[in-house]
Amino acid sequence: MAGGTSIWRSKDAKTDPRAIFNPRLLYLLVTLAWAGCLYGFDSGNIGGILTLPSFEHAFGLSELSQTEMDKRKGTIAAMLAAGGSAGALCAWPTADFLGRKWSVFLWGLIFLIGAVMQMVADYDVLLAGRFIGGMGVGASSMLSPQFLAENSPKSVRGSMTATYNLMIILSLMLAFWVNYGVSLWSYQGVEHDSKQWRVAMGIQLIPGALMCLMIPFIPETPRYLINHGKAQQRLRNLIKLRKLPVEHPYIQTEYQEIEAQVRCEQEAHQGHSVWVVIQDIFTNKSNFQRFFLATMLFLFHKFTGTDSLNYYAPRIFELIGVSGGSNALLTTGVYGIVKFVTTIFYVGFLVDRIGRRLPLLVGATLQATAMLYVALYIRFAGDKTSDDSSSGPSPGGIVGIIWIYVYAFGWSFGHSVACYVVAAEIFPTRIRSICMAFCFFINWIVDYGITKATPLMLTEMGWGTFLLYAILRCRRDLWTMWRHAYPTEEEKVRHDVQELMLATRPEKVNDDDLEKMGDDAIHVEKAEA
Repeated sequence: MAGGTSIWRSKDAKTDPRAIFNPRLLYLLVTLAWAGCLYGFDSGNIGGILTLPSFEHAFGLSELSQTEMDKRKGTIAAMLAAGGSAGALCAWPTADFLGRKWSVFLWGLIFLIGAVMQMVADYDVLLAGRFIGGMGVGASSMLSPQFLAENSPKSVRGSMTATYNLMIILSLMLAFWVNYGVSLWSYQGVEHDSKQWRVAMGIQLIPGALMCLMIPFIPETPRYLINHGKAQQRLRNLIKLRKLPVEHPYIQTEYQEIEAQVRCEQEAHQGHSVWVVIQDIFTNKSNFQRFFLATMLFLFHKFTGTDSLNYYAPRIFELIGVSGGSNALLTTGVYGIVKFVTTIFYVGFLVDRIGRRLPLLVGATLQATAMLYVALYIRFAGDKTSDDSSSGPSPGGIVGIIWIYVYAFGWSFGHSVACYVVAAEIFPTRIRSICMAFCFFINWIVDYGITKATPLMLTEMGWGTFLLYAILRCRRDLWTMWRHAYPTEEEKVRHDVQELMLATRPEKVNDDDLEKMGDDAIHVEKAEA
């Protein structure tokens, strides 16, 4: 759907003009990829930070009863997801009215405000900071894949959009190891030194600041500009981004494809009001099927149990026999490495080579099997393991650790990336913002529920928690929904778009547009053959 195979193997990418793979495109990719770090660092570091004695001392958690401490820790961890659900919904109007570019900038600033507030050693300020920062993370999680999908060359759209997820996993892995590093601090009074938890918490400020500094220098998406009638900028931005002259056939073709698609969508339903867009989603069968597929992908993306592992991996590893403290954090760090390496393989080689469906099937099967083993192991050997945890995991526990790593492989191979790529590319431009906003609202509100409930689930349900996740991975109805949204080869041909393109002059664009471009657009250096 994104145009063939990965950039290294794709026939389309190899036959595209070499000039379109230029430093400007790389700069765009790096800028938007920083947004993934906002999500990844928090998911990876908060679970470990909550176990640090210095954090417990700074926020008075060590003075509370175990039950009250667990409640507070659950609230702290989940508050970012609560903000994320609000941010995902709020990002839709800003994306359509401010534009993709300045929306990313705005929500990046909001994230930085929340991140700074999280450095204050006050419980109420921490919760407020996590909610505000969560709004920035939630909004960026919707805007960044959308921005990348709308600005990417068709032949590498899947790989570029998936890079956002790669950065989530990279920062998740780094956060695990930062937690492990600060847990090894052993000087006298470390348990009363706020520097320990602040180092781990403050790492998320770096990608947030870099994204805000870099975003003003990237162009707005041509699709957004065309959809909002900004004729003076639409072609100029495409020319700058592709680094081709205005008369180049690649520019002519891409520009007219975008314009024709937007025109068809606008002619089908005039206007941009909320009511008109909602009608377009729910009264058009094709749009509704795509909307249903994307929301279900995100729902089951969360039902994989990945948030329970990301936030509470040290405790889960303890359940299968890994001793607590630094050992659990070390095992968690290896878990992050497995995720990262697998995601690199998926993004760099598979996402545009074998499509989206097959990795979902394979990944779901691996995840279900892993969760089933962990559930059965804890059910029948958990008590023995916990009694003898000081001597390390039993052979069955070691197999359990391996299965959790297999789970990480399956998740990175399937649900980690596919739902983001699918949501970013299957919706028409006019309904893309609101559909993606709702998808990410589902993503974050379920994240909030799972994150808050996991400590209680592990205490009350124990092995049943993992059995539940195994059962949810076996839902066959989700596997067959691809037929409703993924077109056949014949259906991929937009005949209405082709007719509109043929009706225009393929050899040049509108004369008024050329006049507005000026000499810079006309004399852009020609691409190499």
